[in-house]
Order: sequence, then C-alpha cells, then structure tokens
Amino acid sequence: MADTERTPRVQESRKADPVHENYDDNWEQKGMLDTRNIPAKPGMTQRWVRTLERNGTPDKNNVFRKMNEGWRIRLRSDVEKGAHIPNIDLDGQDCIGIHGMILMERPIKQHESQRKYFRKQTSEQMRGVEQNLFNVHDPASKLGRPRISTTSDVSRGRSVQSDD
Repeated sequence: MADTERTPRVQESRKADPVHENYDDNWEQKGMLDTRNIPAKPGMTQRWVRTLERNGTPDKNNVFRKMNEGWRIRLRSDVEKGAHIPNIDLDGQDCIGIHGMILMERPIKQHESQRKYFRKQTSEQMRGVEQNLFNVHDPASKLGRPRISTTSDVSRGRSVQSDD
C-alpha cells in the first residue's frame, strides 16, 4: 500500500462549524396563559376567564358572571397586527383565548373599586367573627378573655442542648 497524505481525523472535527443558531443563555418557562405579548390597553387590566367546565361543556354562566362584574371580552382585532395571538371562536366572536380560557378586560378604576369593596366585606366579616367570639366567652371562666391575632409569625425552633 502506498502511503498517502491525509488529514488526521482529529482535525476533521466539525466543532468549529455552527450547528445550531445562537440562543440566549437566560431561559425562563413561560406559562401557557402568558400575556406579555398581549399588553393591556391603557387604563385597562386584563385576566383569563374560564369558558369550559371540567367535562368540556361550555360554562357560559362563568363568562356572564364576569361580564356582570364589568369584564369585557378582549377581541383579537384589538391587538396590533403581526403579533402571534392565540384565538378561539366564542359565539361568533374572534376572541383571544386558549384551552378553554378567554382574555377579558375592564377599566383599572372599576377593578380597584371592586377590590376595595371585597376588602371592606372581609374586614366586616372578621369583625363579626371577633364579636361572636366575645359573645360566647364566659367571663366567669378562669381562661381569661380570648386573644385574637390576625397576623402570623414564622419562627425557627431552638436547638436543645444537653448538659453532659
């Protein structure tokens, strides 16, 4: 056999050849219902609302309940052209939606008003619970008046040292 000059196998490596496009090193998992590509309109807030029950039947009552709270269906035509927006057909409307959920919006002012209302309701309920607790407390009992705390603390246990 004649000796022929040939390039060593090590130098024939393709490591220098780009195989894949370059990707950003920072990776974060995006949720299926991520709305970062669907910015809210100025002065509006948005949320996903369920349109299907567990068995797959339409849950129109949930959508109507949200509409009564001031939420309106976010239409695909409201979003700038060129953006990839998941859409579904809901009663003939081309809505932004995915997997039995539609995107709805309402004015921030109305949203904050509802949150304020529910905070007040919760506060009144807590006052009622405290009042009821004091009403059933027997002052003749040696346990003393009940102490109510609506805050919580997280603490670490202390290690027990033995006296060896």
